[in-house]
Amino acid sequence: MIATRYFLPVLLAFASVAANGEKPVGRLLWSFETGGMVRSSPSVGADGTVYVGSTDHKVYALDGKTGKKKWEFLSGGDVLSSPSLGTNDTLYVGSEDKKLYALDTKTGKKKWEFATGDRIFSSPAIGKFGWVYFGSMDEKVYALDGFSGEKKWEFSLGGDIGSSPAVARDGTVFIGSLNNKLYALDGTTGKKKWEFGTAGRIGSSPAISLDGIVLVGSDDDSLHAIDSRSGKKKWAFATGGDVESSPSIGSDGTVFIGSESKALFAVDGQTGAKRWSFQAKLAVRGTPAIGADGAVYFGSDDKKLYAVSGVTGKLLWSYQAAGKIDSSPVLGQNGVLYVGSSDKKLYALRCDSSGPAPSAWPCFGQNSQRSRFLDFSRMKFPYLNLGD
Repeated sequence: MIATRYFLPVLLAFASVAANGEKPVGRLLWSFETGGMVRSSPSVGADGTVYVGSTDHKVYALDGKTGKKKWEFLSGGDVLSSPSLGTNDTLYVGSEDKKLYALDTKTGKKKWEFATGDRIFSSPAIGKFGWVYFGSMDEKVYALDGFSGEKKWEFSLGGDIGSSPAVARDGTVFIGSLNNKLYALDGTTGKKKWEFGTAGRIGSSPAISLDGIVLVGSDDDSLHAIDSRSGKKKWAFATGGDVESSPSIGSDGTVFIGSESKALFAVDGQTGAKRWSFQAKLAVRGTPAIGADGAVYFGSDDKKLYAVSGVTGKLLWSYQAAGKIDSSPVLGQNGVLYVGSSDKKLYALRCDSSGPAPSAWPCFGQNSQRSRFLDFSRMKFPYLNLGD
């Protein structure tokens, strides 16, 4: 594969911007071209390495600063699943070849693989004890030992699974199904705690708020808020179009969600009332990433990456790619935003945000490692939001 970088044009652009006293936001740092569409959402390791899948059947590890390829791994099918980083130098990712892979983050060598009965679009979640949770189009949710690949349990939802799981601090696993239901499963045993029905399939992946609300989109044109303990409905917000996007949650509890109605919505996390909406030209299917400065970043089928104010919805800047963007962007800790496109490229863009927002669920997968586990470690005084 060819890594295409634009260092000279970028340096010239930065010099021009600096001369005018403006900040060089939203400008291309580098792009890396794969052999297929990049619909997988990238993840970022602690050392700045960026990992992403492609429809050329490969998983790539790239230097986050330069875009130089470190390694690639060839699976037997398209990789639409987003890689998740474990704590044991292991990268977990699913493939349309029906397998989940555990790869060495340093070398890309396979540690183990686990075969399911159908394609894997679901992105794995890392829970307690290093267990790995994911769904398959064979209608099952799996729990594996992250070190050995040994199956701990499986649970049949009775419908295909494209949604990615979210794991609460008590170990509960939440995951949606194309049979129109969201499920809560015991992370240790796989036993069902409850199920919540919607009027459309659930391809959206759930997010978890600090006050125990599970948020998920549905093809019934709505964003749903559900009590995580009881499975009861808290509220629903009508988006005017199918929701394949997954929710993100800002520092003040605002929920951001995209829709095939061509809009990104900001919704009050307590009441479900609309705060604002931003209209793109085509569908918004990826999950927005929220920056530490409150900016919200998201892509659209109109081939643009947008940056908008999380408070007002006002456009801050946009970047034009050559293909649609339904990959979910991710923020590194160095003010760089990474996102994939159907034009076969992964892009690195300079932005104003120093890193992800210190919130419960600021991006797809909860954090830059895409572990999908509710983690308070990045948040200052989280108990102030939880009560006694």
